[in-house]
Amino acid sequence: MQAVKKILCAAFALLFVLACFAGCSGSETDGGTGGGGEELSRFENADLGVVTGSLFGGYSKEQFPDAEIEEFNNFADVLMALKQGKVDGTMLDRPNFNSVKRTESELSCVTVPAYSVEIGFGFQKNEGGNELRGQMNALLEELGGNGKLQELLDKWYGETEPQVSVPLNELSDNSKSLKVSIDTTRKPFVYRYNNEPVGFEIEVLYLFCEKYDYKITVEDVSFASGLAGLAGGKYDLVCGGLYMTPERKESVNFSDPYMKADVVMAFLGEGGGGFWGSVGESFEKTFVREGRWKMILEGIGTTLLISLCAVLGGTVLGFLLYLASRSKYKALSAFARGFARVYSKIITGTPTLVVLMLLFYVVFGNTDLSGVVVAIIGFILTFGSFVYTQLKLTVEGVDIGQTEAAYALGYGRNRTFFRIILPQAMKMFAPAYSAEIVSLVKATSVVGYIAVEDLTKVGDIIRSNTYEAFFPLIAVAVIYFLITWGISALLDLVRRKTDPRKRKRKLFLEA
Repeated sequence: MQAVKKILCAAFALLFVLACFAGCSGSETDGGTGGGGEELSRFENADLGVVTGSLFGGYSKEQFPDAEIEEFNNFADVLMALKQGKVDGTMLDRPNFNSVKRTESELSCVTVPAYSVEIGFGFQKNEGGNELRGQMNALLEELGGNGKLQELLDKWYGETEPQVSVPLNELSDNSKSLKVSIDTTRKPFVYRYNNEPVGFEIEVLYLFCEKYDYKITVEDVSFASGLAGLAGGKYDLVCGGLYMTPERKESVNFSDPYMKADVVMAFLGEGGGGFWGSVGESFEKTFVREGRWKMILEGIGTTLLISLCAVLGGTVLGFLLYLASRSKYKALSAFARGFARVYSKIITGTPTLVVLMLLFYVVFGNTDLSGVVVAIIGFILTFGSFVYTQLKLTVEGVDIGQTEAAYALGYGRNRTFFRIILPQAMKMFAPAYSAEIVSLVKATSVVGYIAVEDLTKVGDIIRSNTYEAFFPLIAVAVIYFLITWGISALLDLVRRKTDPRKRKRKLFLEA
């Protein structure tokens, strides 16, 4: 209990310090002059933020060749940098700006007249994709003709955020299946409300499935991962405010554009509240509003499930592979050693994220395996490689005299290994094993790229839906800190309890 109390106290102290730092950083940022009439010339030598690989990165370089372009993973990170004063502005489409403006009243913008973007849905470049594209175009034409399309655009892209859900679950009895990739960080096109996907494209998708008798399976992945899955045949349709360009049309079968949006340059105007008020509001947005604490708990559960299964499966895989490599049957032993050598080099030489994406989009691309199962398989392979390599090193580190002494006492080959050599090797193996478990828990933070809503992915979803710059990140950091510290403490306790050198004097004398 004392250890638990210390962990909780340290966690709350860390949360407070990080929150104070975030609040101080935000309060010292220059709010700017603000105002829609601001001239674009002020950004000619500015620092501009863009999402990596986005259309606006190229636009920013063309419009402002002397500006410094800073790239970020997603728009929530760009917004955080803007509010901190690390960048002076960022290009985005008008609907996206309107959705941000709902909660970030201090933002202002000026139209960039040289650019506009056409937005639509993406399909596969094959016969099935052509059929779906034709159906979507017919629906968009119908909605445009009866005024429903403009009604939906006004509803989702206006200055007031709609508090409604889209009943995708009502489509479960339809006869045909459709697998859809969505990116819920793309508000207001697609985002979360009450932990359910909503937005303009989700409502159009609902009308599409209702009209053509489709039931859908939705996977929430990044924009880039969705396009990779579309190219690999994993998804039939991609949603998330896709911008149409000639280059993208070479690989994506776009629908007719449902809108042509202005491009604006957003920048920080004047505004902002007190520190404690902002912390309270951030806490409410992150944990309380729309029951987001449930999302966080589910994310924690997913992270722990993947970690536990990977540790158990990887331990068994690595141990069995090592036993096979020392088999008395020479053919089996030679095969196992050769396989382990190649397997370990591939796994250790390939980033974990790349391994997961290859498994999800290529190896299991045409299967119905969920992202969680694929993530478990990927981390089993990664952890198994570590267990095999570490066992090999630690067993070889045991003095050869131990084996010779056991043979002299009449011990057989297997009995010598399991009774004499392995227990001594475990003393060297255990510390590295414990550290690798902690590293694995942290490494699972990349599984969001393969449609897994782990703790990190949930934090990104919350940031992208609330546009909160700091608090979701701080909350996720503290939760990971608690998890890894708790695991480290538990593993350290197990090591101490099972180490004969650390027995109490009373037990030692009784032994």
